[in-house]
Amino acid sequence: MKILIIVLTLGLFAGNSATNRMSVDKKQTTQTKCTRGVAEPITKKAIYPKTTFVLQPDNITGIETVTFENGEKLTIKNWGCEYYVLTFCFETSRFKQDTTNLNYWFKSAGTLMTEILGGLEAPIDIKKGINNLIIHVDNDKVNNFKNLKLGEEINFGGDDIRSFVSVNRIEKLTDKKYAIEITFATGPL
Repeated sequence: MKILIIVLTLGLFAGNSATNRMSVDKKQTTQTKCTRGVAEPITKKAIYPKTTFVLQPDNITGIETVTFENGEKLTIKNWGCEYYVLTFCFETSRFKQDTTNLNYWFKSAGTLMTEILGGLEAPIDIKKGINNLIIHVDNDKVNNFKNLKLGEEINFGGDDIRSFVSVNRIEKLTDKKYAIEITFATGPL
């Protein structure tokens, strides 16, 4: 009976060890299939000291959260595999307008991004993306801004590797607070 218990215990540990190896192998396979590397923080701690960064279990995605001195919040999702993607989600009460007024919100997204540029170190030319976003909005003035669309990819460079920006979401969170989500991407890498 004691021998049976020992054999079963050893089998259990061997099974766990094989499962753990498979889990590690799966993570390594995910990483090796991806052109981009492990996500790293892009904010400068000296400028935004109230920032946290959490690497997700896939070892490719990182979530960075910035709390500004005025209490407002920014969440940055650093993700992608064949593309290097940064998604910025601002929760702000500084801007207030109907969520369907895309001219207003696209320009507000540009303003928010411009304000944080000095505190970022990112491998994407975010400033160029913001400029192209504003040019895109201004060019649609002749159409009374009717051609602006959430999720539309607005190119801002790259001969071999494409870069684009898109305003993905405008959402009223409370009477005074809105979420504005904007993405910058480059790829395929």
